[in-house]
Amino acid sequence: MNAMMNSESYPAWQGGTLDCLERRDETADSASFVLAAGTPVRFDFKPGQFVTIGVDTASGRQYRAYSISSSPSRPESLTITVKRVDGGLVSNHLLDHFHAGSQLETSAPAGSFCLDPADVPEKIVLLSAGSGITPMMSIVRWLRDCRSDVRIHFIHSARCEADFIFRDELLALAQQANFRLDLFLTQPEQTIACHTGRLTPERLDALLAEAGGNADKSRFFLCGSDAYMAMIEHWFAASGLPADALSKESFTPAELPPAETSGAVFQLTVPSFGKTAAIADGQTLLEIMEAEELPIIGACRSGVCGSCKCKVIEGEVERISTETLTPDDIAAGYALACSTRAHSDVMVELAV
Repeated sequence: MNAMMNSESYPAWQGGTLDCLERRDETADSASFVLAAGTPVRFDFKPGQFVTIGVDTASGRQYRAYSISSSPSRPESLTITVKRVDGGLVSNHLLDHFHAGSQLETSAPAGSFCLDPADVPEKIVLLSAGSGITPMMSIVRWLRDCRSDVRIHFIHSARCEADFIFRDELLALAQQANFRLDLFLTQPEQTIACHTGRLTPERLDALLAEAGGNADKSRFFLCGSDAYMAMIEHWFAASGLPADALSKESFTPAELPPAETSGAVFQLTVPSFGKTAAIADGQTLLEIMEAEELPIIGACRSGVCGSCKCKVIEGEVERISTETLTPDDIAAGYALACSTRAHSDVMVELAV
């Protein structure tokens, strides 16, 4: 907590260039990068939020959203944890080339998937798979620093022990009061305590019953692959628990439902940049804006981070996701370009 006290007078980080102070290899294909500004700042965020980063790769400037894995109770630095993705331009670039002394363009923290420090329940259940563990660690670290009275039940799934990110830290935490860890490995090596196979609704019911506590006073956080999340969401819907007790975030770019298209070709106009381009019926705004090299950030590419927010001035569009938009935003014409399809000529406003 001393770090918080010492940094209260520092300005809150609003985005810009950060220096990498340290690289920690977590597994063979994942690493954590500790980032700090060149002058003292305060990284002010809620546990579970993300930052958008921009890196220059062989394919040009790329943007992606990465969850913060450090705790806001230690605001002098910010840590992101990156897992290699097959064919991933940014994850491969970072893991192959980024190290202590490197620099990174980073946005201010954002995101609605988070624990509100002003509204903490008596028990928290964390459900993650693979790299979905990273925002959970921010929540865990903040709770251990600031609310050690809160009961944590951490249920994580991975392929094998070698893929278990934050292994040593979580095994140590599992020895502490108010912390229960249940690890599921599909290829266990019998060197650490774990459950063999995949988590199922039946196994989840049994674990929660064994752990005890009032589920109605618990909050659930979910992050993982689409299939994993769909299974948990189905279980949650059948559980009778209140819908607002579940917070979720996907690390897999969402597959948009098939577009209903007439085959027509329309015009997408961005007058503030003097751009007009062809856009097919059912094509997303982001596809064309990126092809035209307009300054729009498609970080999550799944309609959850809000980095590609733009304003539709004219035209008929279909908003597949409005997750980060308020009702006032939608009424004013705002849309998320990565998950908004054109169905007529469209005019879009971007900030200059």
